[in-house]
Amino acid sequence: MITAEKAKLGGLDLFDRLSNEHFSTVKSHASRVQMKAGQTLFFQRDPGDALYIMESGRAEVSVTAPSGKKLTLNMLQGGDVFGEIAALDGGPRTATVSIVEDAILLYLKRGNLVQLLTKEPGIAIELIEILCDRLRWVSQQVEDLALLSIESRLASRLVALYFKLSDVSGRMNLSQSELADLLGVTRESTNKVLQDWRARGLIDITRGSIRIIDYDALAAIAES
Repeated sequence: MITAEKAKLGGLDLFDRLSNEHFSTVKSHASRVQMKAGQTLFFQRDPGDALYIMESGRAEVSVTAPSGKKLTLNMLQGGDVFGEIAALDGGPRTATVSIVEDAILLYLKRGNLVQLLTKEPGIAIELIEILCDRLRWVSQQVEDLALLSIESRLASRLVALYFKLSDVSGRMNLSQSELADLLGVTRESTNKVLQDWRARGLIDITRGSIRIIDYDALAAIAES
């Protein structure tokens, strides 16, 4: 079974395990910015100078190959933290972040982040532990990409996103094109699997959204 804890790691909730005191300290050092849907916060390979926390809204994390093929790595929403790699090592951005729904973001410049970690070693230790968990999650995604079928990968993504994007009815505002980009496959391949699951009563599909009906069955497919 994919647990809520594992799904949150995939959801980039970087500071989810920080103590309330440490999380409040991080937020107190941050500034706020508003972004509109359709704007790009930063592009892959841009200079990295800040860590971001989403207060509200929705964003997409993606990479683009030299051939132009796009792969969506994840979807972000309120509470998610991102941009930590470039903020910590000062290197270029490893992915592009595009705003999907109007968003309010907090950001912490690299210099302020380094000073904060120097003054608050407890935050630094917890950050290291969380980044190690993130690395394990990324390694699992690489393994899944190499070894699992489209069905298993799609089920795994839906189960993970369920904890991030679903409303009380289990519905997620997520298009089939977005799901295809998350898997790095065609929309047609994604649609074929989704239609099969709908016929089996596992999900319900409407334009631009998907509702999980049988979570346990999808979790079993993800683990198969």
